[in-house]
Amino acid sequence: MRRLQEKLILGVDGGATKTICAIANEDFRVIGVGAAGPCNYNVVGIKDAHRNVEMAIQQAYLSIEDEKLRNKTAEIGCFGIGGLTTQHDYEIISNQIIPYESAKNRVIVNDVIVAFYAVTNGEPGIVVVAGTGSIAYGVNSKNESMISGGWGWLIGDEGSAFYIAKQALALAAKAYDGRGRKTALTNMFKEEFKVEDFKDIVPKIYHEVTSANIASLSKVVFSAAKKGDKIAIKILKEASEELGRAAVAIARKIFTKNERITVGVSGGVFRAEPIIWTYFKEYVSKRLPNAAFTPPVKYPVIGALIMGYKNLKIEVKDENKAALIQSLEDNIRRHSLTFLF
Repeated sequence: MRRLQEKLILGVDGGATKTICAIANEDFRVIGVGAAGPCNYNVVGIKDAHRNVEMAIQQAYLSIEDEKLRNKTAEIGCFGIGGLTTQHDYEIISNQIIPYESAKNRVIVNDVIVAFYAVTNGEPGIVVVAGTGSIAYGVNSKNESMISGGWGWLIGDEGSAFYIAKQALALAAKAYDGRGRKTALTNMFKEEFKVEDFKDIVPKIYHEVTSANIASLSKVVFSAAKKGDKIAIKILKEASEELGRAAVAIARKIFTKNERITVGVSGGVFRAEPIIWTYFKEYVSKRLPNAAFTPPVKYPVIGALIMGYKNLKIEVKDENKAALIQSLEDNIRRHSLTFLF
């Protein structure tokens, strides 16, 4: 029998590429899911960020089959939003991007924190996120936390899709000039940009694309690596090591030397190319022998839901997390959102 006052938990995971919203009930079942474009206001601006968050939430509510629950406001909404670094960011995101009416109570954090909960269920550990950008976050048993990376595409984001694509473009240009080793990337970028001469990509890159578009070019590097291109493989290995450095920096700062540390990852870079995960583990395990790795997270939004349950003092066991993931996947298939994950 359904509870008379069933509480709903709303979770949002949003960054520079997309925004995902999931709504779950107290029985650890996702009952609604929605998706929209990016919500990092540093990338798309405040107006578009607000519109995309609102759209993802509306879609999630509309997808709930039970009409009574469809019109019910979530007891708590946990929002992991990319671009939240300073108090100024928080004020903008809280007041101008996330709708006040989306939930009775709102918890707003950087999207790396919901990824952390998806990895650790909120227990001590470290998560490294590599998507359009990159960032790492860790919490120890004393509840001391640390962020590493997350400085943005201009001065940071090492190991991210943007970083991988930028490195590849630079090395392809060197190969074209004869300043560097030959690589299949030069011709592959010509094909990607539909130009006859490599130098013709310059106006396209500087006048027609955004940082997110540049990041999407990482798929060319993944493809070249699969074909055995040594330059592409080198780029991916270096990207993996950069991501590993972020994890090691956190471990050395807030964990003890012999402490066993849960280490997990999330983001499109890890999902797109398994070699990144392999190189990452090799790098980290050599420096942190007590690291215990968990498989790459496919659905960071689950972490937002876990945060919601914990805020409502509802314990989330491993079997509850598994039920959330299964019901989320069922909803994704039902609403044909597979392409977003």
